[in-house]
Amino acid sequence: MLNALLIGAGGIAWRHAESLTKLGVSITYVYDIQTERAKQLAEAYHGQATENLEAAIAEVQLVYILTPPSKRVKYVEMAVKARKAVFIEKPMAATLEDAEEIVRLCENHRIPCMVGFTQRFRPGYQIMQKIIRAGEIGEITQAVSLRIGPGPGFKGSLADSWRTDKNLVCGMAIESLSHDIDFLQSLAGNITEVCGAVKGTIEELPAFDNNADALLKFESGAIGTITASWSSAAAYNIKGVIGEKGSVFLQGDDIWDSTRLIVATKEKAYEEELKDIFNEGTGYLEESRHFIECVRMGRMPVCGVRTGKKVLEISYQILGNKTEGQTAK
Repeated sequence: MLNALLIGAGGIAWRHAESLTKLGVSITYVYDIQTERAKQLAEAYHGQATENLEAAIAEVQLVYILTPPSKRVKYVEMAVKARKAVFIEKPMAATLEDAEEIVRLCENHRIPCMVGFTQRFRPGYQIMQKIIRAGEIGEITQAVSLRIGPGPGFKGSLADSWRTDKNLVCGMAIESLSHDIDFLQSLAGNITEVCGAVKGTIEELPAFDNNADALLKFESGAIGTITASWSSAAAYNIKGVIGEKGSVFLQGDDIWDSTRLIVATKEKAYEEELKDIFNEGTGYLEESRHFIECVRMGRMPVCGVRTGKKVLEISYQILGNKTEGQTAK
């Protein structure tokens, strides 16, 4: 049996603990600067809360870093120096400097490190990817993601999430658009040009953007758009790709859930009901299954630290370029 250490015991840690347990992994240790939170999670999964990270890292094979993104570099460093496989929640960091340091640490020590872009592992994405790879819609000309609904800070309380903590603030363009960027880039190819704009609606927290729009250009010549909002009372999402031969989209009446698959080509058109419900946790389960398989087989995960850094670069270009496109690195 593999043993895991969870660093960070917030809401996302409970999802990962549940998924890892289903996969037969022991939640051996939990660490959090709020010791009571660590104890609650550890006890729920028959593990131990710890304040001795070095000792805990020495006893496990997997280290899951689930802290706010501005607090991760030192934990990555401790894990890779001990030669432990590392899973990092997205976004991999809050700054490009931290992202570059994480890349350096993981690559210098040649340690498997996965960034948790869970959307890739959900059922809807898997169906869409299969259709695209089979050539059913032809060469991609446009990729689209629209995702809106009540998010952190919507009800006026800034205590609901670390995202709206003045010491940890992380807006939508960095924290949540990482999902959309990776989703589209993994299907349509590398993004090479970005033009974006963001807007926040919480006056007392000007650093917190909760609305974002981006225009994208892909290496293939395809174009794309991302529209997202945490300040919308109405919830809805649609994402997909348009190709020369047809189109494929996922749609849902929620900011996250996909309940309809829409496919249209020159030969056929159909819709299917889906049960791709975000809170059911399939994405978390399957991403950890992939990570564990990579660790056991000695392979690097499909979404590693280079992918995480590229996504963060694009987020910063959306934040920093109001009217002019900029070539992505």
